[in-house]
Amino acid sequence: MARRSKSGNLYVGLVAIALVLIGVALYLRDRGLLRLPQPTTPAPAQRAEDLAKKYPDAEVFATPQATPAPDKKKVNPSRP
Repeated sequence: MARRSKSGNLYVGLVAIALVLIGVALYLRDRGLLRLPQPTTPAPAQRAEDLAKKYPDAEVFATPQATPAPDKKKVNPSRP
């Protein structure tokens, strides 16, 4: 068998410990015992304000407000 140097043994040990810790974290997350912070996305209005502050000279294209389509009533044909 090939001999490993002391630094090689340390490297292998650190990699093994890191993999075990990652596995334990994933197991706990799947079981619901570990709650990681979820990234939050800003509201579209807040994002628009932030972008306007970041790029004040940018041209702004406004889209028309989407109006909901009127509800169509289902027509049941009468059977003779």
